[in-house]
Amino acid sequence: MKNISCFLFIIFSLCDTYTSAQTSKNIFSDDLKFYKDSLPVKHKNLFAKLSKPEFNAMITHLEAQTAGISAEKFYVEIMKIQAAIGDEHSTIIPPYTTKYPVKFERFDDGLVVTSTDEANKQLLLSKVIRIGDKTLSEAEKAVSPVIISGNIPYFNVAEASYLASPGLLYALNLSPNPNELKLELLSPTGETLKVKLDAIPKTKQIDMVYAPVYGSLLANTHKENYWYLIEKGSLYFNYNKCEDDPKKPFEAFNDNLFKEIEKQKPNRIIIDLRMNGGGNSAVLEPFIEKIKNHALNKKGKIFILIGRATFSSAIMNAIKLKKETKAILVGETTAGTINHYGEVRAFNLPNTKLQVNYSTQYWENWKGHDGPLVPDVKIEKNLSDLLKGNDKTLNYVMGN
Repeated sequence: MKNISCFLFIIFSLCDTYTSAQTSKNIFSDDLKFYKDSLPVKHKNLFAKLSKPEFNAMITHLEAQTAGISAEKFYVEIMKIQAAIGDEHSTIIPPYTTKYPVKFERFDDGLVVTSTDEANKQLLLSKVIRIGDKTLSEAEKAVSPVIISGNIPYFNVAEASYLASPGLLYALNLSPNPNELKLELLSPTGETLKVKLDAIPKTKQIDMVYAPVYGSLLANTHKENYWYLIEKGSLYFNYNKCEDDPKKPFEAFNDNLFKEIEKQKPNRIIIDLRMNGGGNSAVLEPFIEKIKNHALNKKGKIFILIGRATFSSAIMNAIKLKKETKAILVGETTAGTINHYGEVRAFNLPNTKLQVNYSTQYWENWKGHDGPLVPDVKIEKNLSDLLKGNDKTLNYVMGN
């Protein structure tokens, strides 16, 4: 039942970059051969979506470019091969050394700055118009080959990270300088902002600032792996990470949660998985076993909130709740897929030290279903709602 997710780690790590350097053909050729020989043997089923001839053709194409290729270009090209495999858990992590102090998020009406450092907090909640001298649509087109195709939510999550990555922006010709990012943005008040961000060492600790409105949203008021409260006749259970907290073991937490249910007798229970990137799917089992046999297990009484960041083991939990209870899924389509490869392991290429993540197990969580998990009630993220402090998804279920 254990399914370790590296997704969020990858997403946040890809906000970094690496030092530009020319490396000899032999170094890249040797690493490429090691990659070609190792990955098919280690991966559970490497050729499930990309055929072996297609994989070998991409390797041959890259091999022909290794003479005189830059480190950045090599990393990007091998990331393209890994993306073509089509396994969301099998990724490439280059040896990054710097990062930009900015994070983006895709809303249905634009790519938005959601976090930055204190010096640039005037950029918060502004929409991205241009990256370097490219329009946002041009930048998206350039970055798309290194992202798994066919899953828009997955693209939206990866794009938000990749477009803040110094090395990728430089390697994809979206920035002429690997240590400098020029942005043109549109502020919430309609003002055009032009800014230059300097890359900083990966090891440097900085306090990232979020717009104050984020703190007003119920889902962001606690940072624990799991917590609950009762409000407006609803028991809101935020399950933020599929990981047992030694200071608050889940089984004891679960016992207290159901004692509170018996005492308060809420009209409904809401399980929020929107920011859960995975971990160990077995942690939630005690909750699932109790809720499926509970009086609340009736139509319109159990709601599961999902979003693009719901991934891996969290998707497994959502599916099991959907199959074994009368729960209604509300929110966004997930970036992760229903049936997927997982149980991630990794190896490093000998010369460039690229970390290659690969899946060792296949999880058929819902036979006959394919693609991402789609909610019963779809509610997209909208910037105008966020600006008002309106959690539209939670408000919907609170009103039912």
